[in-house]
Amino acid sequence: MDDALQPIDLLVALKVAVDAPAVRSVRDLEEELGLSKSAVSTSLRRLRGLGLVREGEEGRRVPKRMLLECVEHVARWIAPATVGDYELGLPTAHSEASVRAQLLGAEADTLVIPLPHGPVRGRAVSPIHPLAPAAAARDPRLHRMLALVDTFRVGRARERAIAARELRACLAGDS
Repeated sequence: MDDALQPIDLLVALKVAVDAPAVRSVRDLEEELGLSKSAVSTSLRRLRGLGLVREGEEGRRVPKRMLLECVEHVARWIAPATVGDYELGLPTAHSEASVRAQLLGAEADTLVIPLPHGPVRGRAVSPIHPLAPAAAARDPRLHRMLALVDTFRVGRARERAIAARELRACLAGDS
């Protein structure tokens, strides 16, 4: 099972995807995600083995169609989410601005990934990795991607359809 996709792998793949085409060293990923160097290396090895990260002359990249399919179809199973009590954090899932803007008139609880001193109070969604909220706070593009992933983890069909469109746009570099 060591080669099976892990929640940490989603975090690493999303970070590589949002940073493309910049070449990211293991040390850069370690610092920006707050993970250990060995955790990043192990994750990259798994991702390469699964074809979700490719390394070549242009550097490290993520096949965007494969990442989209992975997020849409397996994120909720490899990183199951729970929605808990009210906490401070970063908006996530249907509370992320691009998804919320498309849910006209829909009233729902605000959802957040817990972050001490976060800007928003809402119902806490368990993050895909304990270090994901802090990494998202440092990188707005990663925050948006993680929020879209959370939509697949906790959202209803309509919200997931909106998130799929938004994720395609993010991966295409349109936003």
